[in-house]
Amino acid sequence: DYVRPIPEARDPEVLSLFTCLINKLQSQMTPEVPRVFEAVFKSTLDMITNNFEDYPEHRMNLFNLLRAINQHCFPALLNSSENFRLIVESIKWAFKHTERNIAETGLNTLYELFNNVGKSQVGSEFYSTYYLSLLQDIFSVLTDTLHSPGFKLQSQILAHMFMLVESKAITVPLWDAATVQATDNSTYLRELLSTMFIQSFPNLTPPTVKRLVDGLFDTCRDQVAFKQHLRDFLVQLREFGGGEELYLDEREAEQARKAAEVQKRQEAVPGIINPHAKPDEMNDL
Repeated sequence: DYVRPIPEARDPEVLSLFTCLINKLQSQMTPEVPRVFEAVFKSTLDMITNNFEDYPEHRMNLFNLLRAINQHCFPALLNSSENFRLIVESIKWAFKHTERNIAETGLNTLYELFNNVGKSQVGSEFYSTYYLSLLQDIFSVLTDTLHSPGFKLQSQILAHMFMLVESKAITVPLWDAATVQATDNSTYLRELLSTMFIQSFPNLTPPTVKRLVDGLFDTCRDQVAFKQHLRDFLVQLREFGGGEELYLDEREAEQARKAAEVQKRQEAVPGIINPHAKPDEMNDL
């Protein structure tokens, strides 16, 4: 019934229902995922890929469903190479959104997908098919100021991707042997990124680009150092002003810490906080 009506008649709660079922039943839903995919995924994807605004509820609910499937029913994603391609493209579409919740869902799903792939038997095929395009797309949103709220997750994903190459976890060539001569993935990727950055950011000098690229590999095992290296790079691009947007997650964590301290002090003084506003400890029992 969901597929047949006109798009406006499709209830987004159908997507939420499937998400709830998968989150509740988890791997028990794996055999049913292909039917879920045929019933709601493709038809909803057609509704939302013309722009980033139409059908906002369907949009958010679909990406939540995709994340739930990836988390709990990953083997079901491997049944069809064409469906898997659609899934990867959908994740890209999600993290390219400027709506923060959707973009974060897409980035989280991508990071979790990398982890699932790393534990599976499809790693080589996945990396040779999707690694370079995903790397370019993540750098695209990283250097776009509209996507600066996603900097923490973007940095986390990029660090993971560079570590896969630096640790030689990717054993298949990332280059096309028919058109490119290369000796190893690390050397090839350094040359590819250097060319890409010089072409995309003409204000960067070759020595600056070399330091940037070398730093991506040198710091990828240290998330804090890697994130700071990316911050320095983005500030150099003169796209982010002083780079205040790039410290959003640290500011939010500091605000949450201060709010918790204030509440703790208030709770220590009888009468300041309405007892009905306190968390009901009985609910935790």
